[in-house]
Amino acid sequence: MIKHGHIPPESTFSFTVPENSIPCRIDRYITELFPDYSRSYFQRIIDAGGIIINGIQAKKPSTLVYSTNTVTIHFPPERVVKTENLIDKTLKVSILATTNHFMIIHKPAHLLVHAPSTTSTAITLADWIRHYHGDIRSVGLSARPGIIHRLDKETSGIMIITRTDYAHNIIGCLFRNRKINKTYKAIVAGHPEKEGTITLAIGRDPINRIKMAAFHEENISADGTIGTTRVRHAKTDYKVLEYFDNASLIEVKPTTGRTHQIRVHMAALGHPIIGDQLYGKKSSLIDRQALHAESLSFTFEETTYSFSNEIPDDFQQLLNSLRGCPTQTK
Repeated sequence: MIKHGHIPPESTFSFTVPENSIPCRIDRYITELFPDYSRSYFQRIIDAGGIIINGIQAKKPSTLVYSTNTVTIHFPPERVVKTENLIDKTLKVSILATTNHFMIIHKPAHLLVHAPSTTSTAITLADWIRHYHGDIRSVGLSARPGIIHRLDKETSGIMIITRTDYAHNIIGCLFRNRKINKTYKAIVAGHPEKEGTITLAIGRDPINRIKMAAFHEENISADGTIGTTRVRHAKTDYKVLEYFDNASLIEVKPTTGRTHQIRVHMAALGHPIIGDQLYGKKSSLIDRQALHAESLSFTFEETTYSFSNEIPDDFQQLLNSLRGCPTQTK
């Protein structure tokens, strides 16, 4: 299989499946063919009617492609947003440091890193990059220029944005090889053990598809599934920094970077993150999950870099409120 890189927005790409190919789901096949794009990206194109197999629109991501099938992909146009909306929604984005090859930024809570679909009208960090840093528009994918990792919409904190294709490739490899050290602060419900390591696989929740779920890794079959659910190994280290009456401040260091990993792992322990409405419950003290990407470090071109990001006001206010309650130790 010949793999392909970035495709310009609003382009059409056609190919023929090689002879003697094993039948495969269309979303899985083209994700392998275009490794820079996510499977969910192509699933959204399928939903929009943008993938044609032998002249017939693919209706589902599970549609099979066979040997010698002709496949045509209509890549969506670049999103356009109103400048006034973008300025208002991205006021709290700030640059913490910059080099010739990358910059370190603070992403505020309530801001998506990139659009969840081509029809989304939500303002994103990717829109901020395109508007204020035009030199980065061509780095990486057009839908997420310079972006090589992400934070959930309601998670605040530090991120790397690459400024050159060279850095995009090198730092992307560092992430894939788990050579970026990331540290988060979180406030969770209850009192977990003083420290621990969580090794639970993560996959899509088979009942509620907008959620992820934790699975015991000894149950994973040879093809990487548990039942019909595809799962991936995940590892999270944590330690408690401070106990409150009915909550705890923890430091978290994920080794892997799965979707919702910290949120899913802490909920699986019975200590969901305060304010996490998807895996826990709403809080009257903070209007989002109390999770903040505080620091990261890595080595690039034989230089070791380390950056940190102060906790934001809403997180600090929650801490102040909890510290007004009697503390306990274990």
